[in-house]
Amino acid sequence: MAVSRAQRASYADDHRSKIPFHTSPRHLAGPGDPRHVTHALLTAGWRIASAPGDPRTVLTGPDHARHQLVLDPFAGSCWRIQPADWSWYASFDRMVPAEIIAGFTDRLIDTPRQTDPGPWQLMEKAGWTIEQRPDGTREAVSPDLHPLRTELVPIGKTTLEQPAWHIEAQPQYGGARLWHIWISGAVPDHLITGLVEQLVSTAPVVRGMHDTESHGAQQKPSGLSPEQVLEAHFARLEALTRAERRTRLAASLPRPLPSAAPRSVSPR
Repeated sequence: MAVSRAQRASYADDHRSKIPFHTSPRHLAGPGDPRHVTHALLTAGWRIASAPGDPRTVLTGPDHARHQLVLDPFAGSCWRIQPADWSWYASFDRMVPAEIIAGFTDRLIDTPRQTDPGPWQLMEKAGWTIEQRPDGTREAVSPDLHPLRTELVPIGKTTLEQPAWHIEAQPQYGGARLWHIWISGAVPDHLITGLVEQLVSTAPVVRGMHDTESHGAQQKPSGLSPEQVLEAHFARLEALTRAERRTRLAASLPRPLPSAAPRSVSPR
């Protein structure tokens, strides 16, 4: 199910009146437009499964609804994502920026990349402080004034047989966390890598002027016109369409047979 003409027009109407500002750090930029996530999935063949009039948005992935995404404005965990077999589960607070969530969901569309570094290598390269604990758990903290804290912890056990990722944005001087991510179970590595790529990125995100819902974010005029912002959104959808086609093509190709071992030659 591609993004329809009406959906594209609705998105354009909402953004033509906004003056684009570069907003940083990105983890304090506010939720942004959830269609940054949902339009990408629709472009890749996901379908809307929620009933008309339901304030929740439910999307199911292709291949017999192998994955499901729920966007629920009434739930504490506004975004919920899981595969049909419930082998893993991911939840994101409402204040998690859509660009960070898309780091995770975009990788549901694309194939894993063999050249991907691991998530901890990405955090270390970005200057995060990483602590390796004796029990095998880890914690990483970003160098920001309002830091991001990432933890890999066990679920109900003393080992990491069932790991969970716990990620939160914290205020500068203590107090309640700003937002929270929880991912548990056998989540594929490339999904976590995609998420961490967005977490460690220092590139600003685009928001409308004063459209941040956060006191810690800084805004500067972007120099972009609203039309350029719209063009970038739709160009992103086209790029994801090409990636999804590559994924489908790779899945349809027959796997090469293993090469036979060379016969031994008896000496004469």
